Amino acid sequence: MIITKVETIALRDQSDGKVTSWNPSFSESKNYQSINGAYDITIVRVHTDEGITGIGQCEAPSLVIDAIIRSSQGLELLIVGEDPTNVQRLWQKMYNSTGVFGRRGVVIAAIGAIETALWDIYGKSVGKPVHELIWKSFTTSASDVEPLERVTPYATVYPPGADLEELEDRLNQAISKGLKAVKIEEWPGQFGNVDTDTDVMVVEKARSILGPKRDLMIDVQNRWRDVGQALETINAIESFKPYFVEAPLPADNIDGYRKLVKSTNVRIAAGDWGFSTRHEFADLLIRGSLDVVQPSAVRAGGMHEILNIAEDAYRFGSLCIPHTWCHVVGVAAQIHLAAIAPNMPYFEFPIAFPKSDLVENLLEPKFEISNDGSMLVPNRPGLGFDLDDRVVSEYRVDPY
Repeated sequence: MIITKVETIALRDQSDGKVTSWNPSFSESKNYQSINGAYDITIVRVHTDEGITGIGQCEAPSLVIDAIIRSSQGLELLIVGEDPTNVQRLWQKMYNSTGVFGRRGVVIAAIGAIETALWDIYGKSVGKPVHELIWKSFTTSASDVEPLERVTPYATVYPPGADLEELEDRLNQAISKGLKAVKIEEWPGQFGNVDTDTDVMVVEKARSILGPKRDLMIDVQNRWRDVGQALETINAIESFKPYFVEAPLPADNIDGYRKLVKSTNVRIAAGDWGFSTRHEFADLLIRGSLDVVQPSAVRAGGMHEILNIAEDAYRFGSLCIPHTWCHVVGVAAQIHLAAIAPNMPYFEFPIAFPKSDLVENLLEPKFEISNDGSMLVPNRPGLGFDLDDRVVSEYRVDPY
């Protein structure tokens, strides 16, 4: 079996009919996906001469990913004609060959999407689920040496709504799905943007809705500018027992993160904001002393690279809780990662506001959450999920 083609699939759901465009203001857009009605999705599909295909996903503009894959120095030329089951060797080939202009950032996102697709192909070709193929040994632990049968997602409520009433409605939607952990985010006029009293009011409201038995995560999205400002609110909300506070400081303020971690008992998390590969995450762990690292399943470099990051985190006594937001192929990958990583108690799960086929119906079969908030790890070959051809046909556009 050899690789014959790498396909870029750009999908767009402009669900409310409004004309939208990406706005670099993070309070108005999130990672190239407009919050006022449009979801922009980039899928990578790898083809083989035996008709077996695999899928991966990138969190980046589709035109950029398409160029990285299909240009004269692109990734497709590096792997066409190769055996797709040589996954780690092909990852290294792509990484080495793009090192002058890649190594981090969006090139790594494209490599990671292809790598996920290769694991999918490998699993399908041998009739095994991906988590059986990517197993990575960690240092001695009390955890089982068999994959978990069930894993636990948390839902991100983003955007959280214009006011506390809308926040309550969206939190209740998450609860109604059976989720046992929910994350709220900063928003104009709400958390992270007004004052400490407002922050406390929002968190108190969220905790009252979730109750004492569900975990509450909080994403600041880099809104705070110094450790003192961060500590003021963290100290004020500590009694509401946040599971972690994510991205409280600017992404490159690594020494500030170390200072913050040492000053609070609340877990401090980061890693979503463009961090990729074990090398950048080593900086977050060694210099930043983070309690939780959050490699993106659609940006950090692929499934095995996330396991490398998780192993490093484990050695530092830290958690690894992957990030995806509304990227459902990334969710499929995370399920397999959480089944075998001993320090991955949660992974991010999407709830779309507004609803979108690209989030809720892109994959077959559909994700199912049980009453206890867990999800069954699929034993189907590969990732265990396929693209819904109807959804792809309806929402596919040229890369842009």
